[in-house]
Amino acid sequence: MLNMNRATLLGHAGRDPEMRDLKNGGKAAVFTLATTEKWTDREGRPGEATEWHRIVVYGPAVEPVGKMLRKGAAVLVEGRIATRGFTDREGNDRAVTEIVVAGAQGTVNILSARRPDPDPSEPAEGATDQAADTANAGAGDPGSGSGAGSAELEEAA
Repeated sequence: MLNMNRATLLGHAGRDPEMRDLKNGGKAAVFTLATTEKWTDREGRPGEATEWHRIVVYGPAVEPVGKMLRKGAAVLVEGRIATRGFTDREGNDRAVTEIVVAGAQGTVNILSARRPDPDPSEPAEGATDQAADTANAGAGDPGSGSGAGSAELEEAA
């Protein structure tokens, strides 16, 4: 029996990424992504609906996402859908659904972004001058048991 858990979203970043330290020493980048559907009804009136998605990035893609992604930037995200439970500050059990970008199949393609401020301590690199930057997540997939778990993200915050 074949199974696939894959989400591909094209939208705009709702906020700058929030960088988080994980208990295992790794890092995660968390941001929201808005996808908007537009239509015209039978009477010719335009309509639209916006969905908000929580994106969590692990692995090597964290650093470029943190440096390059800014609120409003167009972003293509590929990852897996994950739902996890947690207890909020009032002691209520809650659930959150996220798109997890980790492992070889997870990617964040920043289609429009602010270029990072040059760091005077680092030599200039020609590769960072490209208008569109691609960040491919590699090792450290929380679902593989080799990296940070999704549950650790909430606890480490």
